[in-house]
Amino acid sequence: MTAPSRIGLFILLLAIFLLGLTDAQIIAPILPKLAEDFSVSTAVMGTAVSAYAIAAAVWALVVGPLSDRIGRLIFLRAAAVVFTGAAAVAYFAMHFEHYVAARVLAGLAGGTISACVIAQVADLFDYSARGRAMGWLGAIYFIAAVIAVPLGAWITAVWGWRTVYLLLGVLALMLVALIRPALLPKVRSNEQQNNSVALSAQHAVKTLRQQAQNYSRYLVQKTTRHGLMLAVMVSATVAGMVTYLGAWLTSVFGMSVAMIGLVFMVTGGASVAGAFGGGWLADRLGKRRMIALSSIILAAILFLVNAVQNHTGVFFFCATGGLAMALREGPFQALISELAPASERGAYIALRNATSQLAIAAAVALSGLLFERFGFHAVAYFAAICSVAASGLALWIPEPSRRDEN
Repeated sequence: MTAPSRIGLFILLLAIFLLGLTDAQIIAPILPKLAEDFSVSTAVMGTAVSAYAIAAAVWALVVGPLSDRIGRLIFLRAAAVVFTGAAAVAYFAMHFEHYVAARVLAGLAGGTISACVIAQVADLFDYSARGRAMGWLGAIYFIAAVIAVPLGAWITAVWGWRTVYLLLGVLALMLVALIRPALLPKVRSNEQQNNSVALSAQHAVKTLRQQAQNYSRYLVQKTTRHGLMLAVMVSATVAGMVTYLGAWLTSVFGMSVAMIGLVFMVTGGASVAGAFGGGWLADRLGKRRMIALSSIILAAILFLVNAVQNHTGVFFFCATGGLAMALREGPFQALISELAPASERGAYIALRNATSQLAIAAAVALSGLLFERFGFHAVAYFAAICSVAASGLALWIPEPSRRDEN
């Protein structure tokens, strides 16, 4: 594949990744307005988030192994089509149940995007240069939080939340046209080239049955099991901190919503820089070392939470924490994408995604109990312990280039 074609495909992958992340994250600022319009409580409205997460996690386990057989691009294009439909259902939703159905559809698209984009980027770039490529994906995650989500919140305030889904649907439809099958690079094995573009239902069922055994193998095999454990620790570190950060800033420092938004923007800006820098350093220092080093730095910052006494300290604490957190994103994604054989990459990444979703749910629940009983410092200490564990697990995993494939 020529360099211009690879860059063009990479840009399209970043675009659809940004679209999926924006859709998943935009619900946070518009949740109160959604609850008001559908005449339900905020807690009930939150079930739409759970519906999305469950659909994304379960469907990723299905689409991951299928993408290993017939390629990622056909599923990404289908995801853009489903995404368009989900946005349309949300736009026209008159009842809460209709909106939940839209979020389930969006979850199917989001699960496909998350699994296939990461796997396709890994297909495009050799492991020695993959840290920088995955760093771009990490940066896109924080760009969605810092730019796209606040923009969506502003659009909601001016024109209403339905306009957000109208714009998301239009952008998804544009991606359907741009992601052409001809762009799919010949980076896979000869076996894939000989496969038909369309899988028969019988062949699909056979593939999924075989993959169910592989999922069990991933849990037994040491290297892939440690990779899943690393994903759990990385996700648990972030989940509780992000969920209860705003409550801490309000209850302890009396910050307004606008000031909290500024804190998140500064943190996100530092995180974008960290994602780019972490990917670049990982390709020079090594992915495992970068994960371990940044995790220890993050843990040290989190253990100093009680030293934060004023607004200046808050900004410094959050910005440095976001920077350290993002430093490991690129190397983490690069390492995970190389732990399973290339022919099973999509399936393993899908299992990783599902595992991370479960870890996030558990971490948020536990952090909630810690926050109510002991305060935010307990949440920070829990996150720090998870980060230390992530550092140890990263060093425990053998370098992919030297690991035993048997």
